[in-house]
Amino acid sequence: LAKFNYTSIQSACVLCRSISATNNLSRDIIIISMRKPADYTLYKYRYVLSYFCIAVILVAVLWIGVLYTPGGLREQEIKSVSQASMLSRQTLEPSMVVNLPYYLLQRLSIFVFGVSEFSIKLPSIALGTLTMLGIFMLIRAWFKPNVAVISTIVLATSTHFLFQAQDGTPGITFSAVAVWLMVAGMYVTRGKHFHTFWKVLGGVLMSVALYLPMGVYLDLIIIIVALVHPHIRAIIKRLSKKKLFIALLVGLAPLVYALILEPKGISKILLGLPPDFAHIKTNALLSSLSLFGFAATDSAADGLLRPAYAMPLAAIALLGFCRLAATHYTARSYVTILMSLVMVPLALLNYNNQYVIFVLMVIAVATGFDFLIRYWYRLFPCNPYARVAGLLPLSVLVSGLIYISVNQYFNGYTYNPAVVRAYNSDLSLVNAQLQRQKNMTLLADADEAPIYNLAAHYNKSLTVATELNHEATQAVATGAARRKIPKDWQLESIITNARAQNGDRLYVYKKLP
Repeated sequence: LAKFNYTSIQSACVLCRSISATNNLSRDIIIISMRKPADYTLYKYRYVLSYFCIAVILVAVLWIGVLYTPGGLREQEIKSVSQASMLSRQTLEPSMVVNLPYYLLQRLSIFVFGVSEFSIKLPSIALGTLTMLGIFMLIRAWFKPNVAVISTIVLATSTHFLFQAQDGTPGITFSAVAVWLMVAGMYVTRGKHFHTFWKVLGGVLMSVALYLPMGVYLDLIIIIVALVHPHIRAIIKRLSKKKLFIALLVGLAPLVYALILEPKGISKILLGLPPDFAHIKTNALLSSLSLFGFAATDSAADGLLRPAYAMPLAAIALLGFCRLAATHYTARSYVTILMSLVMVPLALLNYNNQYVIFVLMVIAVATGFDFLIRYWYRLFPCNPYARVAGLLPLSVLVSGLIYISVNQYFNGYTYNPAVVRAYNSDLSLVNAQLQRQKNMTLLADADEAPIYNLAAHYNKSLTVATELNHEATQAVATGAARRKIPKDWQLESIITNARAQNGDRLYVYKKLP
């Protein structure tokens, strides 16, 4: 009986029908025909519904949720937008070349939408969406559709990815470029259509990677894999050497310019080397706690929540790494092992490089889920009831991973005092006040003025000053600049945020007649 399946039972039913029709048997004979799972409408469109769920999760989490959590800008984001705004100058400083592609996107965003939390974070949100699309395409080509759907949903709701996707700094750029480089390389070797498009995309992304910290290692890994892969090696030989040289000359001109002017400083950043080798042990401990410090009771002072990955997700990734080590003969195992050997030590030695671990987590998590599903099916190869029953623990596991990661992100970045203190919502309060009055003079300290000067550059209704103009009749002062208001001015209102401590952020004053 264990060898019977749906096809054999249906064949028997058809045979019984033919016998009954030939012998004119009575209709009292009831033949029970069993239907395949594929015959049900819900089963037929299961992947369409899954893709719709992925789209809904991306919109709900990336484009809605992360804009309100943590609800502010940290110091690194303000530095990033300040760096992006400097790209409009006539001279290009060497320091501007590092992460230049992201700064160009951020410069375009603030040019179109003005200076606000949304425009500062928009490049990261857009790159996060593209990263998830590339992850789905990559896993879908390497594994079965069910693994692609499960892995994409789990990774899209992971704590560290949600942080990268809303953080207005260039960290998400590395993940986006790395994922799409692997997608382009895969379609060049496997795809049957748009070969030219994937070749051009791969070349552009390899040039972009050179402007990112640790991006040079991505190019080296791609080149190594290309040299040992005969099909890719043959494709490279057919490329036009003249066109390739011109493309490299145009794409790498700013990078070469920066390296000539400041070779030591720029190369150290691009290679991902730690800024200070004297504190390697401290940096390694800090990075380890930030990535996998499951027992850590505190959080980093720069706004990063610890740990970056929940324990169940890290366990799935560890299972995937073990599986990749066992199947080291596959292409994805080669890529993952090479990336791990180079990037994991640099991520541990340099606290600022921990975002590169996400690319390794993508492959490891997908491999872990693939192993779990395949192992369960191998236990019960011919038992449909056991296969269906296996959906229950898998659903609990996936739902639990999503709940833990999303709950950790939204609760941690909303209620953790050490994290929340690193974010400043004053820019949103200033923009909200500008909507209430046509013209506003903002009095700020010298260290606060740059971000507000940038906002005033795109909004002529705002005037920023570090010293009060005594001819003015009304002014809005920050908490730090409040002391500069004369005593004969009247306090009209206090603009606050939603925090329990230090909630008074802006003070509206009016000059008495």
